[in-house]
Amino acid sequence: MSETHIERATIAVAEQLAEVYRSAYQENRRLGLPNEAESASERKIAELIRRNTVYVANKDGGVIGGVCLEETGEDRVELSRLAVHESWKGEGVGRQLLDYAEEQARCCGYATIWLITPEEHPYLPEMYRQRGYEDAETVSRENYDFEFLMMKKSVR
Repeated sequence: MSETHIERATIAVAEQLAEVYRSAYQENRRLGLPNEAESASERKIAELIRRNTVYVANKDGGVIGGVCLEETGEDRVELSRLAVHESWKGEGVGRQLLDYAEEQARCCGYATIWLITPEEHPYLPEMYRQRGYEDAETVSRENYDFEFLMMKKSVR
């Protein structure tokens, strides 16, 4: 079995990455925390790749995970769409993607990474806290019946 390789996404992998998102975000639906990513289309993911910096984890010839970084200020970046295909959860792929994204943000000169996650998710807020993210504020989002937790981490 090959090792996981992380690289910048290209439009050519948009359909594979859309499948990762559809698979990974089904868990949120089961938890009562639906997300638009669970219905990701190749077209939407291609646009995400065009507009932002997206990294994919590849293993055994296919995309098994992804993460997006979007510049939101001169020295800050938003991390979103961290996802691992259901078949690969629990194998450390999410940790590798998060490590890679944080290192890329640091190398690009950003001071802060921030993210938004469902406040009531059973493990994500705590996982991010263990990685050094701090709670910033609770926010509501249009079209969602639950609150989100905005978290931030210094990467300098």
